[in-house]
Amino acid sequence: MRIAAAAYHAEWHKDWASLETKLTKWVEDAVGQAAELLVFPEYAGAEAALIGVPVPRTLHEHRDAMAAAESAWVGLHSTLAERFGIYILAGSGPVLDGTYRNRAYLCGPTGDTVACDKLIPTPYERNELGLTGGDAPIVIDTRLGRIAVLMCYDSEFPLLARQVVTAGADVILVPSCTDFAAGHTRVRQSCRARAIEGQCLVVQAPLIGKVDDCGIIDQSTGQVGFIVPPDYGLPDDGILAQGMRDRPGWVVRRVDIDHVTAARKNGQVGNFAQWPEQERHIKPVTVLQLD
Repeated sequence: MRIAAAAYHAEWHKDWASLETKLTKWVEDAVGQAAELLVFPEYAGAEAALIGVPVPRTLHEHRDAMAAAESAWVGLHSTLAERFGIYILAGSGPVLDGTYRNRAYLCGPTGDTVACDKLIPTPYERNELGLTGGDAPIVIDTRLGRIAVLMCYDSEFPLLARQVVTAGADVILVPSCTDFAAGHTRVRQSCRARAIEGQCLVVQAPLIGKVDDCGIIDQSTGQVGFIVPPDYGLPDDGILAQGMRDRPGWVVRRVDIDHVTAARKNGQVGNFAQWPEQERHIKPVTVLQLD
């Protein structure tokens, strides 16, 4: 499978045609490099509401404008996926589905889409944006393999990743949006841990850059990463490929998924298979005193 992961900078556009032109060029660029799966970042969907002259808005006004643009945003990516016969993970954004959620869509070559919600909102998303989490992890069976999406903060919770790899996911996509370097480090280190635990491929695609008059994504930093378990025939540091920090563009890499997940059966360690052995050690903890 050949995957393109984006370090993407959202920006204001004078009109929808300008945004459509930009996205089409991005997709054409990745397709020109033979990419079959394109991964855009968390909150790249904010761009669907950055139309016209930049004007200050409250956080909730930005959220509501993004939610109102959901259909057009998803439709654009769905059309591009069908046109080029590829899979595209559209950049996420707030949607209103009973409650406000942070949602991405995986768009397939037939034009069909699958909604992928962030499961555990950050404190900022809860307290400032009023977002709630999705219901349960999902795994998507595609022509390329079984794919799961753990959005940014979700990657920091190992039991979520365990659920999807147990359900057959070979690839975990982590679209991310972090405003400071510490946040990016937390997500990147979590991706590396999830790749080791699940002995699978983890692909991180970050939002980058500054956006005036958009408090939700006023600044973002990150670095594309293709992360694998350090094992036989794989990089010693687990970094299969990565981009430059805060430099926009695609990182495109062909990945032999069978080679990556072979570590589950023939690796130096058995993290995936031996995960259940932890359960017999989950016992009441004894606190001892030693002066």
